[in-house]
Amino acid sequence: MLTNQLENVIQKYNITETDNIIYGTNISMPNKVIPTPWKTYIKFDQIEYYFFLFNETGITLYSTDGENCATIQWEDVIEFKISHIWILGKMKIKTKDATYQFQLNRFVFGCPWIKKNTRYLENNHYFYTK
Repeated sequence: MLTNQLENVIQKYNITETDNIIYGTNISMPNKVIPTPWKTYIKFDQIEYYFFLFNETGITLYSTDGENCATIQWEDVIEFKISHIWILGKMKIKTKDATYQFQLNRFVFGCPWIKKNTRYLENNHYFYTK
């Protein structure tokens, strides 16, 4: 299913280079705490799923349904960090206007392209040159 979603995004946006695409989500943050006498409930922001395309100009985020996309230009990035945990990674992008945090999936069953593309991007430092 994930591979089919990627193929749809590639066709819709006429993407030619596919070795630099990986998959991940936003990191949901708590937006409401509801204390009760029995238990405390924490509500979180909605999780959104993305394909991240890295290249020399920046990072383009495509929603997995293919309906939305946005680009963060490298020239606008003040800080870029990637941390790796066994099958997950975290990405932090800080611009002068906002800070974005994402969780990157380094492995998904049935999607060997994620592992291959992650290695390619690691070898190329995610095209970040600052």
